[in-house]
Amino acid sequence: MLNRAQVAYLIGESFAGFRRRKLTTGVTILIMGSALLALAVLTLATLNLGQMLEQARSGIDLRVFLAEGLSVTDQATLQPRLVAIPGVQAATYISPEAALDEFRAGLGDDAQMLDLLESNPLPPSFHLTLAPESRTLQAVQAAAGEIGSWPEVDEVVYHQDWIDALEAWTFRFQLASLLVGLVVFVAAVFVISNTVKLTMAASARVIQVQKLVGATNAFIRTPYLCEGMIQGLLAGALAMAVLVGAGWFLDDRLGSIVFFSPMQIGGFVAFCVSLGLVGSWSAMRKYLTLRSEI
Repeated sequence: MLNRAQVAYLIGESFAGFRRRKLTTGVTILIMGSALLALAVLTLATLNLGQMLEQARSGIDLRVFLAEGLSVTDQATLQPRLVAIPGVQAATYISPEAALDEFRAGLGDDAQMLDLLESNPLPPSFHLTLAPESRTLQAVQAAAGEIGSWPEVDEVVYHQDWIDALEAWTFRFQLASLLVGLVVFVAAVFVISNTVKLTMAASARVIQVQKLVGATNAFIRTPYLCEGMIQGLLAGALAMAVLVGAGWFLDDRLGSIVFFSPMQIGGFVAFCVSLGLVGSWSAMRKYLTLRSEI
């Protein structure tokens, strides 16, 4: 159990590096902050792009065109059957007249060409809205395959190319975030590790004296671990401060974008503190024998 003097010494030594090595510590925090800022910006971009992709996914649906000559009664019995299919959230009936009005609205100024038609060529159909978790290529293909086998159905239409593109872009953004996060993690640990190594090399004689007088590895190690954690805390806070300031300044120009919640900001800073701890720990393996008692 540490006494009050020992606790005061450890606290003082944890902040001593900031007084003794202002330039080195400042550069370390700036480098770490820049790397973490890049990670935060990419994460924020990924969140917003993910939201855009999710909004695009909401447009993924199925159009079920009914067979010719199907009676009104048979058409009415299809609606509950369609809703009962896993992944189908709603089934909206679209009459030939409503389909023609929809087509006319889509043509815009060219809609007058439809006046040349002698009759409405469009069949009745159902517009299927899918549940969010079912807006994937596999789920859409499964639902389309099942519905397409029904004798009452003439054709099932969906935009496969659009779904393929969404799946590909989602995977690319997730992979990019993972790779950049890994690079930033390694870079931050490397920067902190080398800074702590320089600090411990400069304090080699002090550490030697501490060992001679019976100081344990845990006692010697604690100030350096705390120093690394404080560096990570300051670097993370710096990155978040720059990002919040830039977001506030560009808010009117960027429009409505998703930003980190207070809980996410706290989690990011906590992650930065853990980076500082890992960097400090890895640096001290060269100077101290790690024991299981820690």
